[in-house]
Amino acid sequence: MSALRRTAKQLVRGALTSRASRALLKLADFQLTAYRPVQDPMECLADHLATVLSRLDINLVLDVGANKGQTGTLLRRIGYRGRIVSFEPVSGNYRALVERASRDPDWECLPLALGASESEQQINLTRHSVFDSFLNPTDYSLQRFGGDSEVIGSEVVRVRRLDDVIGECTAGIAAPRIFLKLDTQGYDSEVLSGASGCLSQVLGLQTELSLKPVYVGMVDYLDVLPRLQGLGFEVSGMFPVNRDGGLRVIEFDCVAVRG
Repeated sequence: MSALRRTAKQLVRGALTSRASRALLKLADFQLTAYRPVQDPMECLADHLATVLSRLDINLVLDVGANKGQTGTLLRRIGYRGRIVSFEPVSGNYRALVERASRDPDWECLPLALGASESEQQINLTRHSVFDSFLNPTDYSLQRFGGDSEVIGSEVVRVRRLDDVIGECTAGIAAPRIFLKLDTQGYDSEVLSGASGCLSQVLGLQTELSLKPVYVGMVDYLDVLPRLQGLGFEVSGMFPVNRDGGLRVIEFDCVAVRG
């Protein structure tokens, strides 16, 4: 370490420990405090989405895996005023979604799941509905989330391809500029497989990437990122959704835009 760096380190240490130094800083209108993040990750995501939607001039958000309408509410809070089409296949969640969207004329709801092909499939209902999924939770998931991802029932739901419903979603919009939000609990890759014909209209997207295996058989995040790049998207932001007790990230919300 150079003499200059040693001196700088001593000065910093002195500023943190010396009562006189603290007094001088106070006189100069400075105050030493413990570091705290300016925003939590979800607020950072919200701010970033506001910028992306505005910059890309988005006029249609496809909210896939809407649950009870949390994303639609967020979009309105950050100032987005275009059309929202929310997809939610689970009947109980869908009723809550429709109730939340009922007073918003530009927020439409469809009782569907999206996937790679049209079918009827059994979806797992979990103790906390945000974990509802076509996939089974891993042991890690059950342990980490305190049983919230435990399967307590099932329901048969309709699955369609985005390519087959995109016309209904864009009806009345002369030049659709689409943002695709995916939160399907391990099924996002299947949704993309059913959207090959309309992805050229998608200017940005959001997908959840798991660094830890939350569901059995889900696609690894290291395989998702190259696929997004191959589809013409570049990562615009990565925002931690949750961490384990050792501060390791479990899931990211990944926002990507067309390169």
